[in-house]
Amino acid sequence: MTAKHEYEVAFSFAGEDRNYVEKVAKRLRSASISVFYDKFEEVDLWGKDLYSHLDDIYRNKARHCVIFISQDYKRKQWTNHERESAQARAFEKNQDYILPARFDNTEIPGIRPTQGYIDLQEFTPELFAKLLIEKLRGTDSSRGTNKSITETRASQSRSRTKTIAKNSTSSQPKKAIHAPKAQITAKTSTRTPKPQTKTVGFNKSGISKLPNDRPVVYKILTEAGTNNFTGAAKKGDVQASILKHLSNEKNYVPGSKVHIERMNRFADAQAKAERIIQRTKPKYN
Repeated sequence: MTAKHEYEVAFSFAGEDRNYVEKVAKRLRSASISVFYDKFEEVDLWGKDLYSHLDDIYRNKARHCVIFISQDYKRKQWTNHERESAQARAFEKNQDYILPARFDNTEIPGIRPTQGYIDLQEFTPELFAKLLIEKLRGTDSSRGTNKSITETRASQSRSRTKTIAKNSTSSQPKKAIHAPKAQITAKTSTRTPKPQTKTVGFNKSGISKLPNDRPVVYKILTEAGTNNFTGAAKKGDVQASILKHLSNEKNYVPGSKVHIERMNRFADAQAKAERIIQRTKPKYN
């Protein structure tokens, strides 16, 4: 019999990311999903020993925990306390309790690079909430089945969604989210070529390894994964566009690596770059 939990999901996040997280929390609440989000619990939290109370929440009272990973998340004492409690629960129960969602590429202790995650730069809060609702509602009916994470991105005008693929007896078509380190592809009914990603050093040698055969969205990142600049480049102009940002060039942007995603059309690359810029507000854009 499935154990009862007070919350379907608990959110662990840095205050700097509250604007995004709150929109997700409200969507879940409107869908009648119980979510631990601190602003929803202000009266209950008032006067409590938060250190022990939050440990109980993240270790015992939620079915899943979404960790919203960012550079700010890593440096906060309270978020580290929440994460450690959640990781203790995941270790004890040996299940997919922690659901990582990344604002950037910051490395978090205990979150392995092999663990599947969602790239929030590619999701509005509304789309991420929809994905999370599907995950939470699917969990009840699929306990005991093997799950796999695949990636399929169909290039559509202005919007793309990802959902978790499940290896079960369900007749639903496979959908997908980010698989760490490698791109794992699945067939789609439209057979649209899938964008590919690549990360190289932000120098002439690294940039020379980037493909020029399709339009791309590119991000110039710090060593810690912070996005300093996002742009779009046309087919045949990828390397030249990024070279313009090196230290001896007019459009210099500091960074240690560059990450690209190949797109099917330049218009799609421009639209995605705009969404990323609006969401992350890179320092040099």
